[in-house]
Amino acid sequence: MENALRDAQATNELREQFIAILGHDLRNPLQAVSAAGEFLELKSIDPALKVIAARIRTSVKRMSLLIDDVLEFARGRLGGGLGVKLDAIDDLDAGLGAVVKEFQDGQPDRQILAHIHIARRVRCDLGRIQQVASNLIGNALTHGAHSSPVKVNVRTENHDLVLEVWNAGDPIPADSIGKIFQPFWRRSTASNREGLGLGLHICSQIVQAHGGSLSVASTREDGTRFTARLPLEASLQ
Repeated sequence: MENALRDAQATNELREQFIAILGHDLRNPLQAVSAAGEFLELKSIDPALKVIAARIRTSVKRMSLLIDDVLEFARGRLGGGLGVKLDAIDDLDAGLGAVVKEFQDGQPDRQILAHIHIARRVRCDLGRIQQVASNLIGNALTHGAHSSPVKVNVRTENHDLVLEVWNAGDPIPADSIGKIFQPFWRRSTASNREGLGLGLHICSQIVQAHGGSLSVASTREDGTRFTARLPLEASLQ
């Protein structure tokens, strides 16, 4: 029994070391590319070079987000699930509002209508809940109709925190609804698709780690709505 516990501990340590080394080795060259792009953007007087530098930095940011998803997935699969650190959060509405503002500042040509009313303490992992909101809003902006706003609604219902993100546009095919939270599922099969198909899977894992559920409803008439429902007094699962 004691040997088995030692082996399990050693295996867990090896997993964490693998994930840490992977993240370090992938991020180092990206940081160098990002720094070069920033230097080029600041020092160049050629407008064409400034545009290229800005594209480099945008691509680096996208690659960094992809690395984050891969590491989250590896940690969840190799480490037995995504970890959450639960704290009593008094200003979750401000934390989620900051996520909305970041998207609005980054995409001023898109409209995001946010109604966030929490007005009470929530026991949760703030960073993880922000991550869920960010993934769902980003997904809605990517796949939603550009002529229609993305709507974000966060509220409390009885003993639950409810986070909804809605967009208009082409619905998710009915035969794909059951697969949408699986890893590597992607909504589009086009050559210009973005991401690895891990974002929604990671969202579902975070919500489950809080003892909650994540669902989706999608029709052409009513649009696409993702709903995360988490207990206000979450306990570790």
